Amino acid sequence: MSTVEPGSVLVERYRLSQQATTDLAAATAWEAHDLILDREVRVTLVTGPYAGDALDAARRAALVTDPRLARVLDAGSDADGHKYVVTEPHTGTTLTEVISSGLVDEQQARAIVGEAATALGVAHARGVHHTALRPEAVRVDGHQVRVTGLGLDGGLASGDTLNVKPAQLDAQGLVALLYYAMTARWPGQDLEADWIAKDTLIPLPAQLDDSGAVAPLSTLVPHVDADIDALVGRTFDASGGTEGPMNPDDVTAALQPWGEVSVVASLPGFVQPEPEEPRRQSVAEAFGGEGTPPVRRPVTGRIARTDETIAAGVGNVPAGYPEPQNEYTYEPQAYGQHAPVPPPPPESGPTGYDQFGQPVAQAQPGYDQAQYAQHAQQAPQQYPPQSYAPGGVDPNGGYYDQDAGFATQPAPKRGGVNPTPIVLGLVGVAVVAGLIWAVNAVLSPTPDVIADAPPTPSVSVSAGTEGEGSGEPSAPTETEARPVIDSATLLGTLEWEGETIDHPEKVELAYDTDPATFYFTTTYQGKPAFGGFKDALGMELRLREPASVSKIELLTNTPGGKVQILKGGEGGEVLAEGTFSNTTTFELPEPVVSDSFTIWITELPQVSDGFRLELNEVVLS
Repeated sequence: MSTVEPGSVLVERYRLSQQATTDLAAATAWEAHDLILDREVRVTLVTGPYAGDALDAARRAALVTDPRLARVLDAGSDADGHKYVVTEPHTGTTLTEVISSGLVDEQQARAIVGEAATALGVAHARGVHHTALRPEAVRVDGHQVRVTGLGLDGGLASGDTLNVKPAQLDAQGLVALLYYAMTARWPGQDLEADWIAKDTLIPLPAQLDDSGAVAPLSTLVPHVDADIDALVGRTFDASGGTEGPMNPDDVTAALQPWGEVSVVASLPGFVQPEPEEPRRQSVAEAFGGEGTPPVRRPVTGRIARTDETIAAGVGNVPAGYPEPQNEYTYEPQAYGQHAPVPPPPPESGPTGYDQFGQPVAQAQPGYDQAQYAQHAQQAPQQYPPQSYAPGGVDPNGGYYDQDAGFATQPAPKRGGVNPTPIVLGLVGVAVVAGLIWAVNAVLSPTPDVIADAPPTPSVSVSAGTEGEGSGEPSAPTETEARPVIDSATLLGTLEWEGETIDHPEKVELAYDTDPATFYFTTTYQGKPAFGGFKDALGMELRLREPASVSKIELLTNTPGGKVQILKGGEGGEVLAEGTFSNTTTFELPEPVVSDSFTIWITELPQVSDGFRLELNEVVLS
């Protein structure tokens, strides 16, 4: 047996990167990369007398699909004798690590175990059981609970006793997890057994009373729900739990309803992160500790612009105003303490019109010419007197005030023609003309239609002939419908010990548009033709509606074998045939219109442990 080390490639597919933690004594776990499907996986190499049982249990566990279960992806042995089980990576925090930070409150314990019980209920419906539940086999990943080791752990733990009341054993393990989450003591099966690695952290065993029953939960956890306390009492009483739950579904019913799972919420209060309180900041801290706020533009230093000035852009400055400066510095001493400049003295009437054609407003009464001249001399030096229009009126249409800036007036309206009615009129004419043209096009007869033509079959005319038919019917008319697989059914299945083999429940994985999932047949031994039990296996793909298909692509994990593409169901016309490869493409000579196609398998590809097909995706186009 060759040495396995980082960088080794198992069965020419799984490249091992680094070892992962496991509490199984007869197993070595690795983080690995699936080279075919380009995804991260976990590879567990198993040894010991129960390695074969572990592989068989893992293969059965591969039938179960639930987001709360770490899915088994592959199981087998390579040419060097390594027995392996490939699963999804183990993510999240184990229940052991959660409890190491403190006990879990009742609601979170109910939610964690309830999710785990629901997952194992799905497995129980498929006849698959865990039988090795323990804190290391349950993980919390955000709001998701994940149960790991389905099939594999039980195979290594129980060996030939795997099927001794497995459903009741899982129910007791779930209640033990509930007790452990709230007390940090373990009432379940012995974890100091040989199948547990010696360096594993073993929880403290639960206390027993004189009769051998586990100490009631209510004696350790105050104010615990009476139903939960009674569930623990029935499960771990002196009789061995004969009155307790008999399967995971009983545990699910006893714990319902539960809330959302949260890693943070499951931790005790003294280890939860404290929320950040609002922080007050002083003016000195806000401005670098110097205590001086940044200089701001003063109100009196801003030049108010009308809409005309803004539309013209920064570069168009009215005559008489200084050029704007990009670097503005507040210099209050440049302005001094000036009184507002009053309006000009009254006159007999308007003195004229400004540059926008507006009459210049009269000066307000109460001011004489001398007062106005005195105030005009106190105008800021940044704005020379010639920049002000006669009469104290801003050329842009506003009065200037030293303390309040320019009180602008609305921009004068420009004369001209309003184009809106003209445009609307033209649009209306265009719409009416379009409607008239459309009505005439619909009512007029199509020139290509010949009403009196007899219903004669169409014939194709070969190139180079003048009107002479070849006598052969034309190609079937293509439909514009896109081929969409609506459902699929297995043909040629067999019953074995009361169950249908070849996994008909997994057929939908072959057309779920997810190449990471795949349909797989039963692993047969001896012969590629289904071990001699039957001649073929078909997968009939029914389309949503009849559609034209010219290409069929099959994505597989297992190259080899023999396959045919049939039109319709079993016994239909053979459209193409060949062998499976990672990407098998069948180009049809001409498009075929049908509402169903069948993948007819006559021989299975060979894998390391027998003959099996793994079909990732079927693509019709």
